[in-house]
Amino acid sequence: MTDRLAALATRLGLSDDEVLAIFQIDALAAIGGETEHLQEIEILDSMTEEAAELVGEGSLSRWVRSSATTPMPLELLEHRDFVAFEDALETWLRDSGVVSG
Repeated sequence: MTDRLAALATRLGLSDDEVLAIFQIDALAAIGGETEHLQEIEILDSMTEEAAELVGEGSLSRWVRSSATTPMPLELLEHRDFVAFEDALETWLRDSGVVSG
């Protein structure tokens, strides 16, 4: 995996299989670093990097699997609804008092 994709996966607590499914890539593409064309990786990496700096990576990866919101953030990623994931992340940060809204 590229450094960016690996960092994103670690930050969100995603398994290799989840990464492959979410970004619709095969293992060879991930290993070979053939993911530069996927803008969503860059966007999600930047967005979640900022969030992790605010709340800590452990909190972020727990939130991704949290059933406190419906659908779960992980489900949004699995359905490739990246806009809804971004909205959910912003709502969570605001509701947690981490950012003002």
